[in-house]
Amino acid sequence: MKKYRWTIIFTLITPILILLSFFLMNGGHGIYLPTSILFPYGMFGTIFQHSITTPFIILGIIQFPIYGYLLDILKDKKLKFLILIFHILLIIIVLNFTNFK
Repeated sequence: MKKYRWTIIFTLITPILILLSFFLMNGGHGIYLPTSILFPYGMFGTIFQHSITTPFIILGIIQFPIYGYLLDILKDKKLKFLILIFHILLIIIVLNFTNFK
């Protein structure tokens, strides 16, 4: 159980963040910035398709459990830091190429 501590934590936090994002998006009439920051993998498809599609929703849902798993299995702190850097870079890409601000 302790071996997969971050996987469990991030898996439990994911539904809460999804509900928060849905609430803030307000059925398409709200703000998308928090969702773009929390779930850049899910919002990445909006660059090409101008809508949030099922494959990217699935990517967004599994994003945090995968982060947790990677944090659990990676030993090198530099590799763990790369997860954060990649997440931030994807946020920048999504925010620059979409009009969801």
